[in-house]
Amino acid sequence: MSPIQQYWWRVGLELKLRQSSGEAFQDFFADLMSAAHGDGYVRVRPYGQLGDKGCDGYLASSGRVHACYGAVNADGSKVAYLIGKMETDFAKAKAHLGAVMKQWFVTHNLVDGLPIEAVLKLQEMEKANPGVTFGFAAMESMAEILLALPVARIETLVGPAATASESQNLDAIELKGVIDAVIAAVDESPAQAGEVKEVSPQKLAHNNLSGHWRQLLTFGFQNAIHVAAYFDKHPEPLTGERVAQRFRHRYAYLRAEHLSADATMSNLYTMILGVGTPSAARSVAAQALLAHLFESCDVLEDAPVAAAS
Repeated sequence: MSPIQQYWWRVGLELKLRQSSGEAFQDFFADLMSAAHGDGYVRVRPYGQLGDKGCDGYLASSGRVHACYGAVNADGSKVAYLIGKMETDFAKAKAHLGAVMKQWFVTHNLVDGLPIEAVLKLQEMEKANPGVTFGFAAMESMAEILLALPVARIETLVGPAATASESQNLDAIELKGVIDAVIAAVDESPAQAGEVKEVSPQKLAHNNLSGHWRQLLTFGFQNAIHVAAYFDKHPEPLTGERVAQRFRHRYAYLRAEHLSADATMSNLYTMILGVGTPSAARSVAAQALLAHLFESCDVLEDAPVAAAS
């Protein structure tokens, strides 16, 4: 497994977590744990009035009860709901599963981080229940489990990863496909030729992206020149500006929502690919387009210019 494959799979995992909520997130986590532990991980479902006793999954080897929280679009704004769910789910598990529960973990898709209230609540519960080990299961622990699996299992869960060769050889047909899909979503308002700005070399570091998103852009820069050439040769001269205009508008909206840089990247990347599991070639084409937009200063913030001394 190459480093390039690992960063692609981390991107795929983040997209999966952001796009899965409720039962879909619980199902994905169960698929991941079953791939790693086989029948040692028990899927749990509520049965009528019996309910699930506060357990969304059980790892027999460690006596770990998982309580899953899959927010819509990994939205962490519903703090009171999350705290209430933690209290309710653990109370049920403590009342009904004491004989088999040694650990209790909040398993969530909040990729950008938990509210501090959840951390404090877990510490409070741990102090009140010294016989149980408490914890959180989030993207990093899921990534460790995922990347330890055989390649075929990883691809089933989060899709294929582009090889070094595929990353270096941009498929022109796939590039046309992703650009056509973006164009199809653009309204018919006329595009105006925009000024191409010079981007600071510090822009990548300035935006404080996670490692896998930084790598996605870094490797995409090698193909960004082909995207620029595609737009330059396009029979409709303002095609590149129409695409850039759409992304500038979308980025302005995301910025107004005060999303993290990672959440913004995930949203823009999904805007190119759509929801689902893309082929490796299509992912490379989307990567190249996003890198081109980044270099053209159409998305994310450029580093501030230092004042002249």
